[in-house]
Amino acid sequence: MDRNKLKIVLGIATIFFLAVAVVLFVLSLALDMNTLERVVLIIVSVLCLALAVEFGYFMYLMIDTNPNYFLYSSQAKRNISVQKLTFQTINARMNRFLSGYASSEGKLWNERVFDNPYLEMPEEFKPLVAYKLLYGLAEKDSEAGWKCLENASEETVIFICKGLEMNSDNDLAAALSNLMEQRPVNIAVVRDYLVKNKRYMQSKMTKYVIDNISRF
Repeated sequence: MDRNKLKIVLGIATIFFLAVAVVLFVLSLALDMNTLERVVLIIVSVLCLALAVEFGYFMYLMIDTNPNYFLYSSQAKRNISVQKLTFQTINARMNRFLSGYASSEGKLWNERVFDNPYLEMPEEFKPLVAYKLLYGLAEKDSEAGWKCLENASEETVIFICKGLEMNSDNDLAAALSNLMEQRPVNIAVVRDYLVKNKRYMQSKMTKYVIDNISRF
């Protein structure tokens, strides 16, 4: 039984035993019976109430109370289901994440943010950052963006390739590395390759987040 179905079962059990406890307690007060019968009904009522509390507690423990970076909804004040997570949400959250390192995508490249060997970044985000940087270029497909990639430092390219390799995406890492090692860099070829693989990078970002959702 999966987690959502188990929560439903626990919820039904909680309501059932709570209802039985209330009914038995009311009957113990309303019906004309001897003292022993009344005591038995009250005891059974208390036991049902205890079961309702127990099932309710187990259900509470299964509720995601810790905000997840990609799942938490500020409107609902809780985590949404991972099944409802979309690439649009992931992309927007990555925009927010990268804004903590530079005020614009251009500055991420031009200010050589990823050249810093002491860069503080959670390991689980590095593959996403690698995909996001390349996807952002392909999505906007602007001359300024491709110029940023053309002038990217060797350290930045290495950072991106290592991020891709962390997700076992060795083919994309190798292709990017080979294209960027050419001197001079044929940015038109790099551009065609990344634009052609835009949907691929989008799907890899989405799958990576879903597969590793507990790490965020």
